[in-house]
Amino acid sequence: MDRRGGLASAGILLAGLFGTWLWLSMLAGPYNLASGLLDARSHLDKAERSLSTGGIKSARYETLAAVASARRARAGLQSAGPVMDLLRRMPKVGDALGETEHFVRAAELSARAAEGTLSIVDGALRGANKIIESDPENPQQSARFRLDRIAEIARTVSDIRSDIEGVQEELSAVDQTKLPKRFRNDVDDGIERARKTDELLADAEAGFAILPGFLGADGRRTYLIGMQNPAEQRGTGGSILQFTKMTITNGSPDLPKEKNASQSVYNVDRDRTRYPDVSIPEDAWYVREIPDAQRFGNSNWSPDWPTSAQLMLAYAKRADPTFPEMDGVIAVDPMMLRNLLPGVGAFTTRRGNTISQKKALPFLLNKAYGAFGAKDSVRKAVLRSVVQRFYERMIKPAHPTELIQGFGKSLAEKNMQIWLRDPDEQSFIERVDWDGGIDEAKDADYYNVVEQNVGGNKLDYFQHQTHTLDVSLDGDDAVSSSTVEVTNGTYLPQPRYVMGDSGGLRHGTTRPMMNVYVPGSAGFRSAEVEGNRVSLGGSGAATWTGDTPPEHLEKGKKVWSVALEIPPGDTQSLTCTYRVPGVVRTVDGRRVYRLVVQHQPKVNPERLVIRIRVPEGASEVRARGFKTQGDVLVLDRIVVTDLELEVSWQE
Repeated sequence: MDRRGGLASAGILLAGLFGTWLWLSMLAGPYNLASGLLDARSHLDKAERSLSTGGIKSARYETLAAVASARRARAGLQSAGPVMDLLRRMPKVGDALGETEHFVRAAELSARAAEGTLSIVDGALRGANKIIESDPENPQQSARFRLDRIAEIARTVSDIRSDIEGVQEELSAVDQTKLPKRFRNDVDDGIERARKTDELLADAEAGFAILPGFLGADGRRTYLIGMQNPAEQRGTGGSILQFTKMTITNGSPDLPKEKNASQSVYNVDRDRTRYPDVSIPEDAWYVREIPDAQRFGNSNWSPDWPTSAQLMLAYAKRADPTFPEMDGVIAVDPMMLRNLLPGVGAFTTRRGNTISQKKALPFLLNKAYGAFGAKDSVRKAVLRSVVQRFYERMIKPAHPTELIQGFGKSLAEKNMQIWLRDPDEQSFIERVDWDGGIDEAKDADYYNVVEQNVGGNKLDYFQHQTHTLDVSLDGDDAVSSSTVEVTNGTYLPQPRYVMGDSGGLRHGTTRPMMNVYVPGSAGFRSAEVEGNRVSLGGSGAATWTGDTPPEHLEKGKKVWSVALEIPPGDTQSLTCTYRVPGVVRTVDGRRVYRLVVQHQPKVNPERLVIRIRVPEGASEVRARGFKTQGDVLVLDRIVVTDLELEVSWQE
């Protein structure tokens, strides 16, 4: 082969490679800038999704990748090269590049905030710096919360919030007129996400401010914990049959000695004695009108937990003047027990009953009633043992990360509701909607359906409900029709204590009292019952006048009530039609209808169907979560959390 030809070929190859390298180096600046920003956003989105689902390992990788991408974007912006110089001199491109510093800085701050968030999630519940540890003074009894770590995390949260506020400032400083139109919505979305994140972080800051006091940093705290039984429905979720008193001192929780860890409410409600002389708040109409509610273990008829909690304490003190002062009352239920079992760990009671996430609800709410025949005392002892073991494991969890996630789910779904005596602490609880209270629903329509089991049985375990709300928007008003369908899914035979002891209801017939909550300004039009409507003895709580249901007022809401008797396999319903004035508003040139829907925690969550008919001629309709069926907006879902829905349109 000709040697000179080979050298020439090599020279041409080297020249080509050098040229490629030269062009790549010229393009590296803009490429690193663009790809760094795009990759940073992608990795941050993935990190957020991973953290929300508990994927710590994946979140760690995506966060580190986001940090690296932000650095690459910074390097690209700072690079000096002919292409960047040329781009800066081009009129439209140069204007856009002039705004890039804001985007790069926003990416850097977002990545730093993600690092801080990861450090909390990754370090607070595991490793040497975890927030929960065995109490060195009593390692066999319980875990304790490290108040020093709580203070450190509070500082980190403040730093993260400062970074997010910086993101919002940087994006708000962007001159969007210099950007291509297709990018402007992304900037607005980024500002809105930063604003919402800042609101969440503000809640977190407030929470860490009150947490040390709640954990007994300033002296011992005592909390009453009531276990609700949703197989016998009450306003807040279920009849309270068991309770315990938990103390926390300097971050260390403790329970009463073994045999008293979980007590029956009948230790206080001896002979089911009622106390009509206890002062009852104006809004507590259930307790006023239903005599058997006027005692400690049966006073949680209002769906507003702060009202019910304070009534419980008033009746406890009236029944037993030595009953200790409580710093708060916390309602929990077997659904919370199920949610916390991954953190608590499956356990076996001292009587050999294994409680796992799958078995918890069937055993506690149904099977236990038949497992011990007529031995009611044995059944009560077994159920007390389950609750006791759960409380013991809860304050010394096997898997703290999963425990915290279970608490979050339980609070969101009202399987845990909190009232605290300290006004500042209770203000925070209400701010984050952990209080189980009736929502004020300012500038909004309101809908809530609350059941009370007035049959003295445990048949709500088999019950299913569908709530349908049809809304027609007429000017500033909403004309609504609410239909509440209740299906008794009881199959026979069932044990005696499931069937209950109310006269005439021993064959699986349920007797639910259904209560429809709407805005206080609503005007009643009509009501119709399909089924067997009954009265409640001498109580006027569910007594109709002709075709008109009784009307009650509670926390600014009107309540229409009916009591039904439903045989096994049957479905009965209540329909109420009403008009809510002035609920449609004009905001920023658009017509807006907001609806707040609250739910009652149940064994079988209700199905909710909402159909909204917007005015004729409406355009540019926005209705997140709804589907369009002809000229009607439809939402159809199983409800486990409260909802805030909004529909808007252009006239």
